[in-house]
Amino acid sequence: MEDKISIILPIFNVGDHLRGGIDSLINQSIGNENLEIIMVNDCSTDGSGKIIDEYAEKYDCCIAIHHEQNSGAAYTPRNTGLDACTGDYIMFLDPDDRYTPDSCEVLYKAVKEHDADMAFARFRRIFEYGGYVQKSYSPYLDDLESAYPDEKFESANPLNVSDFVWNNILERVLYGKDLEVTYKRDKAIDTIVVDNIEQEPDLLKMAPSVWSKIYKRELIMGNNIRFQPYISGDDMAFTLETLLKSKGIVYLNNFMCYDYYVRDLPDDKSITNNVNVKLLIELMESYTYCRKCCEGFSKEVKNVSVNPHLLYWMHTWKNASFTKEENKILLEKVNELKKIHKTDMKTKLILSSMTTAIESAIYTSRE
Repeated sequence: MEDKISIILPIFNVGDHLRGGIDSLINQSIGNENLEIIMVNDCSTDGSGKIIDEYAEKYDCCIAIHHEQNSGAAYTPRNTGLDACTGDYIMFLDPDDRYTPDSCEVLYKAVKEHDADMAFARFRRIFEYGGYVQKSYSPYLDDLESAYPDEKFESANPLNVSDFVWNNILERVLYGKDLEVTYKRDKAIDTIVVDNIEQEPDLLKMAPSVWSKIYKRELIMGNNIRFQPYISGDDMAFTLETLLKSKGIVYLNNFMCYDYYVRDLPDDKSITNNVNVKLLIELMESYTYCRKCCEGFSKEVKNVSVNPHLLYWMHTWKNASFTKEENKILLEKVNELKKIHKTDMKTKLILSSMTTAIESAIYTSRE
């Protein structure tokens, strides 16, 4: 293999899950001699730092980097990894998850074969304690039953509502009809190859997962793309920027490249499961950043890149509790996005419903 793939891991108190994540890279079918595994420790206090030092000593492909101060979110160690990496291609792994055994090989072959800037695929959402597996949402028909005959996948969508509600109501409200620009929807699709995102805006409907993708180094470095300083939403902004600026995109609709673990016990949750006002503020700041990134692109790209995330934000807000002052701050952030998103009626209606709901909460609050 003539190229090297850098894989960046942001690490903070990953605990018992860390070794499994790193091992899923060490044992990749492409051979770990073709990988540069950059493990960035963000001042862990649970022994994670010692674990990555062990791997760095044992394997030539592993590099351990230790921050002197904790940043409090994944964006800083991810950017540290980007600054340190030397690979021709770049990938990411959240170390409490796993790559499937041939992820690097399949994604690398896809991006090389089509001389694309990026390639990505599906992922499993594994509910570890609930005992079931979802396939990641795709707007395209698939044939995963043939590709994985021994596995059973439950359907998923961005808002985790029933298939009927999503297919017949919410998807239509958020996106309108399928944006059939290059690929028709009358049969299952295995691989999508386009020159740019305008040729297939529906690619933006899928989860903005940085870890299900392989990126050509020049795409990220040449465009100076970095993770924005958001606790939640940094991956959305990064993914959108890469999709908007890619010259050549490949999507593998029938390949599972990643196992994303949903750890649903109270003492085993990620930072983004702890809903607070700071998280929702930074999500809205990320949406505003993404909307600005879409200037100069079609209305379809602008709508698809933001609309479903607004509904997710509203769903999260409604299921949490905030003080009157916190809601005033959140309302201000929603209005900031409202000021720059004036062209699309669907988006305007969603944002108006959000402001109305928050204003009502402020008015009825006794605090």
